[in-house]
Amino acid sequence: MAMTVELIVVSLFVVLAVAGGVMAARSRQILYNIIGLGISLFGIAGLFLQLGSPFVAAMQLLIYIGGIVVAIVFAMMLSMPMAIDPPARSLPKTIFAAIGSGLFLAGLVGLLNNTTFETRPTAGDEAWAVSRIGNALLEHYNLVFEALSVVLLLAIIGAILIARRDRTPA
Repeated sequence: MAMTVELIVVSLFVVLAVAGGVMAARSRQILYNIIGLGISLFGIAGLFLQLGSPFVAAMQLLIYIGGIVVAIVFAMMLSMPMAIDPPARSLPKTIFAAIGSGLFLAGLVGLLNNTTFETRPTAGDEAWAVSRIGNALLEHYNLVFEALSVVLLLAIIGAILIARRDRTPA
């Protein structure tokens, strides 16, 4: 198989997503776990971009990396310092987890190899235009859009209350 530029870019984004996930799962420092999550989400956003969904990639960057990861860092800064050492990993549990993960991966690979996937024609660039998505949000999905604004308002009020909790009332 010839290595095209597109295949190399997709491979780099996959490696970035997997490496970030491994960093998030294996690190013993909470900040490094959060950084690993951000790296993994960035790799996934790159995959969305390569799959022809620039809007979903932008939302992945803005909402998940710009919002969720920053909110987790904010929550970490507000919480108590991590002075307790994590429990030691036992060898039997590690071996059992490795065997279980390997069996799951083998089953998943076998399932994917024996499954035929139906291909569909692409929707084109016009279907993913930001103006069409905005019109759909405001015309067809108005209730969902309004519910989302209420949830965001409640999140802002909650953040203000958390930030003011330590101060004495005026």
